[in-house]
Amino acid sequence: MNKKIINNWKKALIDEDSTINKAIKNLNDTQLQICIVVSKNKKLMGTITDGDVRRGILKGFALKDKVKKIMKKDPFVVTNKLDRKTIKYLMKANSLLQVPMVDTQRKVIGLHLWNDGSNAKIKDNFVILMAGGFGKRMRPKTNKIPKPMLEVNGRPILEQIIENVRDCGFKNIIITTHYLSEKIINYFKDGKQWGVNISYIHEEKPLGTAGSLGLIKEKINKPAIVANGDVISDINFSEILDYHNFHKADATMAVRIFERSNPFGVIDHDGILIKKITEKPISKSTINSGIYVIEPKQIKSIKANQNYKMTDLFLEMKKSGKKTIVFPMHEAWRDIGSVEDIEITKLK
Repeated sequence: MNKKIINNWKKALIDEDSTINKAIKNLNDTQLQICIVVSKNKKLMGTITDGDVRRGILKGFALKDKVKKIMKKDPFVVTNKLDRKTIKYLMKANSLLQVPMVDTQRKVIGLHLWNDGSNAKIKDNFVILMAGGFGKRMRPKTNKIPKPMLEVNGRPILEQIIENVRDCGFKNIIITTHYLSEKIINYFKDGKQWGVNISYIHEEKPLGTAGSLGLIKEKINKPAIVANGDVISDINFSEILDYHNFHKADATMAVRIFERSNPFGVIDHDGILIKKITEKPISKSTINSGIYVIEPKQIKSIKANQNYKMTDLFLEMKKSGKKTIVFPMHEAWRDIGSVEDIEITKLK
């Protein structure tokens, strides 16, 4: 057990009046995979995990809603009278990765973790990174360098994605290229410097966001993760794969809730009569994050050299009765689509 994580357990505490947005920030910042909701006198009120957040998002709860709406109100707990061996046994029996420790008054006094997450289980599923775009909106920065190789915070976008893929336990990576492909190949080579195995697919002509999947020669017999090569995120690729497998889906799309605030008061009226005034309302929509899990059969159905959009693939699968689902993301995410996006991301 990592002592640093044990010593940092208090960072997982949030008060019962916290918002869902604060819980998400806590999960991302602490990496403890749990928020412990407590009262003012530190009594346990409930717990929140990634799964609770995702279920809350699917139910339509807003980020400004209180954590009480999504927390597990009667979580499994242990006392300090139990030894580590017994606690590990109980965690395994109850399929738990985190367990709060409480005293006789249910005040939180510690947190047990199954492991520290530093040794991710190695998976042989392929991760396919789409890096063939021209990056026209990024010119002149992309005149001599492909967009996935632009630096954000001192390192290429694609390098940051590859390191996240590796840290999540994946080693087999396929990079699809087209524009200035030699820049990508010469930089990453076979991937050994990053502890992964990288192979390449070159599009002779642009094939859309999914067309290059039809050029894959590697034998893919397990669900593959597909991700845009210009999206920086803290997503745990293992979690979306496990989610996909659990729901026995044919294809899974990671999505985010996008909120936009109207700077004006909105008036609902009937003729000349005012019915309702909403001050600066917030509209919400679910957007595609550019990260997917796709079954081998669906990848094999894409014909070589066919221009194909990922959204069209999902729509056609749905029409044919295939199970296509969403994976709600709450992790940090940014699509680098403009020079401004690079500057904004640098600040974070």
